Amino acid sequence: MRQADVRKNQVTGAGRFPFTKKQTGLLTMLGLGFWFLGAMTVKFGAQVGLFGPVASIFAFALGIAVAWVGVKFMISFCKLEIEQIVPGVAFGLGVATFSDGIAITWFTPLYGNQWEDVGLGAAWILWGAFTFLAAAFLEAYKRA
Repeated sequence: MRQADVRKNQVTGAGRFPFTKKQTGLLTMLGLGFWFLGAMTVKFGAQVGLFGPVASIFAFALGIAVAWVGVKFMISFCKLEIEQIVPGVAFGLGVATFSDGIAITWFTPLYGNQWEDVGLGAAWILWGAFTFLAAAFLEAYKRA
């Protein structure tokens, strides 16, 4: 292994991996937190009519605002540098998506008891994943 391969990144302090161990732990924790927040939004949002043909328009619009605030929080909380924003948000999103896949498959009642509500909620979660990535790209572009 060449010396340059193992040197720490001068900006982030991370090694070959793009995050420090602390950042990795924080991003994992936030990914799990955002997953749980999304699951509870589906469960309780369906009960108050947040999802459906017309109501989903408001849920999707809310998703944009939540994603933007969530990305700004992730950047601040994890002390992400510009070059870490997109991979950091993608890592946290990967943790959340992995958790969603497991929970929706084997622990469906966590999201609700009606398949239609769970399906509409899952669509909202997918939309949220896109909006988080889009907000990360825009935030990194804005700061560059």
